[in-house]
Amino acid sequence: MKSNAFILSLIIGVAGLFIAPYVFPANQEISANKYRTISATACDSLIKANEMNPDFVILDVRTPDIWKSDHLAGSINRNYYDADFNFQLNALPKKKIFLLHCQSGGRSAPTLTMMKNLNFAEVYEMSGGISAWKSKSLPTTSVLAPKLMLGSNGGIKNGTLQYGMADTLQIILTNRANDTLKFVSISLPEGNEFSSNFDLKKKLKGAEDYTFSVYYKPQQLNNDLVSVGIKSNGGDMALNIILKKGTVQINPAIAREEPKIYPNPANSYISFENFLEPTLQEVSLVNMNGQLVKKKLNFPAVNPLNVVDLPEGIYFVRVVLADRIFVNKLIVGR
Repeated sequence: MKSNAFILSLIIGVAGLFIAPYVFPANQEISANKYRTISATACDSLIKANEMNPDFVILDVRTPDIWKSDHLAGSINRNYYDADFNFQLNALPKKKIFLLHCQSGGRSAPTLTMMKNLNFAEVYEMSGGISAWKSKSLPTTSVLAPKLMLGSNGGIKNGTLQYGMADTLQIILTNRANDTLKFVSISLPEGNEFSSNFDLKKKLKGAEDYTFSVYYKPQQLNNDLVSVGIKSNGGDMALNIILKKGTVQINPAIAREEPKIYPNPANSYISFENFLEPTLQEVSLVNMNGQLVKKKLNFPAVNPLNVVDLPEGIYFVRVVLADRIFVNKLIVGR
């Protein structure tokens, strides 16, 4: 770890609840664009796997009146019949993972092709649309609500930590749901060392991101542990920021490396790295049809897990820990 750096630790409270660190996006080793049509049951597994992923979007392309009255929880809407529908698609954040559907598939299938042509990173189409979803007795809702989530921290910019100079930490927030997110307040540490360009007038529609900066201008040599609080109509968030000069010592209880499941793609086994607990309460694998294909309880984190018996394909690995659930996509290939 380099010195002269910001270290960002996150404790995110939404709607009064403590939420553990979010599910990480698809493993960066799997970078190729993906466009697949999957069953409603597999879509349910996909949604559950990405429940805490700020980069996951459910896109409903039915008409707004039908969508408002009955939709998948958190889904956003773009009307397939709008004259500027292609423009609306192009304006969506292409780096995110999209689950796409309509009523029965007649509109989502051509939309999948359009999103592929627009170079979206990853899009899954629900086979049979919401009709197939309901046939499996899966839930829908009429609730519209915003949801504040941390997209990511954009990293340290212009980091010097010298007197008279300011370090900049870029932070990305996102609205993970489908009503307009409005900010109420932001609280910064007292004194003139910290400032921000946060715009309280900023409003986020579903799936939109907002990037702002926190500036740190050191006045003395001691270390700082500060908190930035954000309140919104989609929940509250507290960002604990550790700022240290010189050699950085990271307290694992505050800042820890991202858990990792590797290799990915896997051939015969997978291993678990940076899981701080010696025993994983549960490790389970679900295939793209939503079927549970492997489950281990009280699994030692130091042990590799054999996947040689699994057919080639895409799976979701779910690891249950004491304070959170970690889910990652896994490719098994030989």
